[in-house]
Amino acid sequence: MSILNNEGQTLGYGVVGAPLGTAGIPVLMYHGTTMNRSAWDLVIGSMPTQHTYIQIDFPGSGESSLPSSPLSVPGLVADALVVLEHLEVEEFHVAGFSLGAVIAAGTAALEPKRVRSATMLCGWKTTDARMRLTFDLWKRLIAIDPELFARYAFVDGFTATTLTALEPMIEAILPTTRDSIAPGSEAHLDLDLTIDISDLCNQIVAPCLVISGSQDRWVDPSHCHELADAISDSRFISLPAGHLVIQELAGDVAQLLSAHISRGASA
Repeated sequence: MSILNNEGQTLGYGVVGAPLGTAGIPVLMYHGTTMNRSAWDLVIGSMPTQHTYIQIDFPGSGESSLPSSPLSVPGLVADALVVLEHLEVEEFHVAGFSLGAVIAAGTAALEPKRVRSATMLCGWKTTDARMRLTFDLWKRLIAIDPELFARYAFVDGFTATTLTALEPMIEAILPTTRDSIAPGSEAHLDLDLTIDISDLCNQIVAPCLVISGSQDRWVDPSHCHELADAISDSRFISLPAGHLVIQELAGDVAQLLSAHISRGASA
């Protein structure tokens, strides 16, 4: 793990996989709400080809300090650019999950000359009423009891098939899941409640892959379709998973991500 100081705030990040400069263009990776940079670990461990991965902790996650002001899409992009400048990275691929997918789209829009490809997993363009009520519920559950939220996340985040396999282990893994909920989750959720990147989507020129979970109860697949439709060069793929497809079908995500990165690198 590594940290940087950015205007009095601590930024946590990690560089994993191949050393920088040894495996082509690196991949910048953003996690989702309540998570930290380790959210991508199962996918990275399943990648069929070698890459360098730069994982960012959002404010209040991992090694990053709690935010001193409300989060914004441009602000989170700017945090990542501080890390990239420190690492002397010019061109990069970007991938994001959930809120991270929104920030990945924002990165591609705001840094069009640097982003070679973008992959958005379970992302969206504009938060609607159902999502606002969902994110408000998340905030209330975490405030009441983080373990209660963790139980809810298992039930609604995975498909019934995956829950059947997980059920015998749920009680054993609940404490770890509870303790992994980021201290900055409320700030993440406050941003989730107000997302609208409509004006940014038409600025994206990099080839984009938009992946949805067909049984996603938190970000309905229609939102992923809408996001893909708003980007000029994009492909949409649906996987048979819930919102937590990054864990449920990590191998499938890795195959799709690897293929998309390869296309972006050769473009």
